[in-house]
Amino acid sequence: MRHSLYWDDFELRAKETVDCLAAGKNPPVRRVAVFITEGCNFRCDYCNVKQTPTTLSKKRFEDALAKYGDTAIIHITGGEPSIVPWLYPLIKSCSEKYRFHLNTNAFIMPPAAHVKRLKVSLDSDNEVYWDNLVGRTAWRRVCQNIQRASEQTVTSITYTLPAENYRDAPRFIQFANVVFPHLYALFFSVYKGTHPRFVFQPKHIDDFFESIVPKMESAMDKESLALFKETIGNKLRLIAGVRFPDNDLSQPCYLSMSERVISPSGEEFACSHLYRDGIKGIGVRKCGNCLYGCNQRLVDFNNLVASKL
Repeated sequence: MRHSLYWDDFELRAKETVDCLAAGKNPPVRRVAVFITEGCNFRCDYCNVKQTPTTLSKKRFEDALAKYGDTAIIHITGGEPSIVPWLYPLIKSCSEKYRFHLNTNAFIMPPAAHVKRLKVSLDSDNEVYWDNLVGRTAWRRVCQNIQRASEQTVTSITYTLPAENYRDAPRFIQFANVVFPHLYALFFSVYKGTHPRFVFQPKHIDDFFESIVPKMESAMDKESLALFKETIGNKLRLIAGVRFPDNDLSQPCYLSMSERVISPSGEEFACSHLYRDGIKGIGVRKCGNCLYGCNQRLVDFNNLVASKL
């Protein structure tokens, strides 16, 4: 099955889902998100992930590859995957057989040549600020690793937008355009926690859309701009719980029919966004948190399938 550059090819997946359901079958699994550990080598001030040593066993990871690897992208995330000592050697040894995507903070150089897609977190072009934010001296090393990795595979940067640093986003885009010339895209993620230092207030939201968004859009490349509009296209999407009011909760989640989530303990679930929010065992039934987790691309996928059934 063909895949788009940035993410799964949702047009093909939608057609496949419709055809399978019309024939009374479940669509094949096309993406498996493996939350391989809850531990991390950073201590980011805004992080909501538990800092615990819970880590998926190598045996269970290999079982997941055997179960899904012939048809699905194996998307590895965490926590921070690089702290799992057996992971990168394993990826290198079997990357010809399986399609790996990897999320990482890139403090440890990722096996970029052995993954199809790489996403790295970097939230500032200010070395001192960012090192303080993540709790260690890391900015220069991470930037160097991003430069090296982006020459070897399709690499994107995720920049988290909290109230504290959203005004720096246009400058960061200009910085990234110069320092990372081989980068595929920038992705801007909304801070999802409740810490008063980072959470958006109405005054921040108004300022963001009136003063910051035009500067960001003028500096972004085509792919980054499209991703930005899908994720942060209107003011509602910066307010927790009401970001996606056009997501029909009465529908099944057709996307989750072809996705799986594997937790650090080896349990399987259907939705990585709900798993991150601590909601487990939902299956293909939506819940209220679906308003918060999915970006517009995923909402559009679900509505497209529903319209064709």
